[in-house]
Amino acid sequence: MKNNDLIQLLKSKNLKLAAAESCTGGAFMAALVRVPGTSEVLCGGMVAYCPDTKVNLLGVKRATIERHGVVSQEVAKEMAEGVKAKLGSDIGIGITGFAGPTGERVGEVCFAMNGLAVTKNFTGTRCEVIDASVDFLVEWLCENI
Repeated sequence: MKNNDLIQLLKSKNLKLAAAESCTGGAFMAALVRVPGTSEVLCGGMVAYCPDTKVNLLGVKRATIERHGVVSQEVAKEMAEGVKAKLGSDIGIGITGFAGPTGERVGEVCFAMNGLAVTKNFTGTRCEVIDASVDFLVEWLCENI
């Protein structure tokens, strides 16, 4: 699936999407806005890179971060819920992960959408992990919306 397929799917179902991105730094929304007509389905979103931003702007619970870690399906779910509530969308997306280049869990990325969550492990450079995350997310959304 391509970004255009996702936009067309959202249009066909009359759904609005909002995204809270961490490790992808806005790359997901940037990929979507390349498609004409995205404004009909994308409410907006935010890059919540540090834990305090996740807590203060998205309503992620500190206890969730302490219990599960900032890169976890639980945090991704709370990010998705928070951005959905803030922007009034039908679908909330949360993305959090380790893009690298250093650390034990480089390439681990957690994605969430409306209560669903999945963790994927990608390889490559920081940019390759980000690009692979965006590509995976578009496919995952097309399969689960």
